[in-house]
Amino acid sequence: MLLSGLLVLSFTQGGDEAVLILNGGIKKSFDLVITLVPIMCFWSGIMEVADKCGITKTVSRILSPLTNRLFGKEYKNTEAMHRISMNMSANLLGMGNAATPLGLEAMRALDDINPTPRKASRAMCMFIVINTASIQLVPSSVIAFRSQMGSQSPSDIMIPTVLTTICAFLAGTISAKICERFSV
Repeated sequence: MLLSGLLVLSFTQGGDEAVLILNGGIKKSFDLVITLVPIMCFWSGIMEVADKCGITKTVSRILSPLTNRLFGKEYKNTEAMHRISMNMSANLLGMGNAATPLGLEAMRALDDINPTPRKASRAMCMFIVINTASIQLVPSSVIAFRSQMGSQSPSDIMIPTVLTTICAFLAGTISAKICERFSV
């Protein structure tokens, strides 16, 4: 795909123009990575410290009424539920970059206790829905993007983001629960 894109770019823009466009894209990509990597490292470190200090266990306990209702009591007090709570916490704070590795860990933990290997369990499907439609109280990654792009007020998106993610979360979890009832 990359090669075909380069060929089309070369034919439509000419060789010299294609090189200039390619170099500009590489520079923008590099600038974006340089902006995001420190944020990701910072939040991943914060989550690791929170885990070591036991803060995530407290958050897991606070979220347990919700997670028990969504996943069922059979997952209560499992490593999977702890990882899910960490992922939900990171997503709540808008730390999508830090939430990704936590989500992968949660999915691995769910897979370890999955009674039917090679087939997603109901808990795994619910986790995908929750992770995709994650409620964000502070969309820090998007605020960082907006700030980098020169926005005069990068945090103006907070209220629309909270409302939108709550609606997405409710729609996703209700749909998943309905599908759960009708699946065999």
